Amino acid sequence: MLIVFATPEVFPYSKTGGLADVSAALPSALADLGHDVIVFSPCYRQTTSYFELREGDQPEAFNAGTVWIGDDNRELSYLVHRSGRVTHVFTVNGHYFDRDRLYTASDGRDYLDNVSRYSFFCRAVLAYLAQRDLSPHIVHCNDWQAALLPVFIAAAAPGTRFSATRSVLTIHNLGYQGIFPAEQIYATGLPWERFNIDELEFYGSLNLLKGGIAAADAVTTVSPSYAKEIQTAEYGFGLGGFLEHHGAKLSGILNGIDTDTWNPASDSYLPEHYSVDDVAGKRASKATLQQISGLAPDAGAFLLGVVSRLDRQKGIHLIADVFPSLASQPVQLVVLGAGAGELEQMLRTLADRFPKQVAYLNKHDESLAHLIEAGADAFLMPSTYEPCGLNQMYSQRYGTVPIVRETGGLKDTVLNYTANRLEKRTASGFTFRKNDAASLLKAIKAAAKLFFTDRPAWQQLVRCCMELDHGWHSRALEYEKLYSGLVSPAGTGSDEHA
Repeated sequence: MLIVFATPEVFPYSKTGGLADVSAALPSALADLGHDVIVFSPCYRQTTSYFELREGDQPEAFNAGTVWIGDDNRELSYLVHRSGRVTHVFTVNGHYFDRDRLYTASDGRDYLDNVSRYSFFCRAVLAYLAQRDLSPHIVHCNDWQAALLPVFIAAAAPGTRFSATRSVLTIHNLGYQGIFPAEQIYATGLPWERFNIDELEFYGSLNLLKGGIAAADAVTTVSPSYAKEIQTAEYGFGLGGFLEHHGAKLSGILNGIDTDTWNPASDSYLPEHYSVDDVAGKRASKATLQQISGLAPDAGAFLLGVVSRLDRQKGIHLIADVFPSLASQPVQLVVLGAGAGELEQMLRTLADRFPKQVAYLNKHDESLAHLIEAGADAFLMPSTYEPCGLNQMYSQRYGTVPIVRETGGLKDTVLNYTANRLEKRTASGFTFRKNDAASLLKAIKAAAKLFFTDRPAWQQLVRCCMELDHGWHSRALEYEKLYSGLVSPAGTGSDEHA
């Protein structure tokens, strides 16, 4: 199949979060299955800076005329870069994309012209395909920034280039929907008739994600449980009923992780390597982590790790609430991350109160993130909601037992410890259901009890975690099955896409 993957960010060319990693890994895994894959994303200032540092590996550039966005006729050009078996196409327009930040101004609010920016991006994807005489089998769109593509494709007249193309829209976090003033529909080029309750209208505003959901042939989320949760009022962010209405085409496919980058047997950030067959090197990471963070050098302490954006959605306040109840035991906590000021202060206060047991590292640091994943004994993720989550899977790969709330992808990747499950080798962490401090404390105490009183069982649990397969190959097979079910037996597309 010829698969077009449209995303607002892709590593290493641009990144604000996990979507960039997914947008690099999934297309590569699909290409490994033998498919032709083109990844489209905007050419941001980050993208330009990336290529400026790579002599001898420059993309092909060409102009492509102009695109009308509202009353503005904007210049369009492309950069084409091949990485392995995947072709990357960057849509270029300095007015829209040559900015310090990808989606928001310095005050954290959406750029006022985001509808114009991403209408341009979606139009540019289709313009490139038309110019290269390509009719893809699948156009796989990601988040609200690419959600107009299914709308444009669905509007294609029968017998035209895209009339046989099928669209897939993946929702990575329903909390971000692309909601803007109603009058900005003019920038999309769509008729006002599309602004209705069944398509783009959302409580009087324009909702780009909603329009994409309505138009796409299939909608996916990043875990099966999250696919169910977003069809409810509690987790639906105003679209629960709408998603339930479209439930027949909604499914959840778990994200994977980069098992080359996240591999304790080869991780360059670790003082000693280790593997599922020999975990001795994990002790060196624990000792190094305690030293760097200022914790007491105690090999027997139960060390809890957190690497997270500091947000109440991540349950950081619950962690701060429960630790004083654990402080009488040899339990330690290290938190890496930045975010909400109130949560940062809460953690600083906790570290001041328990200086040898709690360390708060107020920054983003890739090397420390890897060291915490390896050096901690258990990893905390008491999220209010979590579409998929990656850190629990990193933790399992590093033999660091996750303690998580049963929500979204956390529920789908972590199976609560019991002696029976350990015997069957299916246990993979500790979980709790209620979104409160008492439930988190109970789960931590259960994990600590096993760690302190039954070390052979703990080591067996560590092994069960490390044996799990969270690589992208199996996930790519699920997407391949989804795509195959959408396209006609005769197929469409072209093998040439350079």
